Amino acid sequence: MKFNAVYENLLSENTEDWSNAVHSCRRILQDLADKVCPSTKESKMVDGKEIKLGKDNYTNRIMNFVSEKSESERFEDIVGSHLKYLGERLDSIFKAAQKGSHDKIVTREEADRYVTFTYLVVGDVLSLFT
Repeated sequence: MKFNAVYENLLSENTEDWSNAVHSCRRILQDLADKVCPSTKESKMVDGKEIKLGKDNYTNRIMNFVSEKSESERFEDIVGSHLKYLGERLDSIFKAAQKGSHDKIVTREEADRYVTFTYLVVGDVLSLFT
């Protein structure tokens, strides 16, 4: 249902609706992380680095799930690079919105790109359930 609302926002001529679509993408990924790898105060060591799995670390939690479920290192690399890019962009947009620039965050084309990336990442993660 959230993707339906996202697409309706993209069809609007209102720039704030485009921003809402992008913010919804972040919430979709957060919800996905909550389902596939609930937050924990614990962290995980990966390649000598501490990876936090807390509530705000939704991209880490999704990648933790992918690395546990995927049998393909290449798949992990691809999903990981897309998720890292998307997560960083969505988080930076979210931070800008908190500073009061909510209605001037993205163009429609940019919003559409984030929605497409979100859809693809969610699809990749869900494919691990089959």
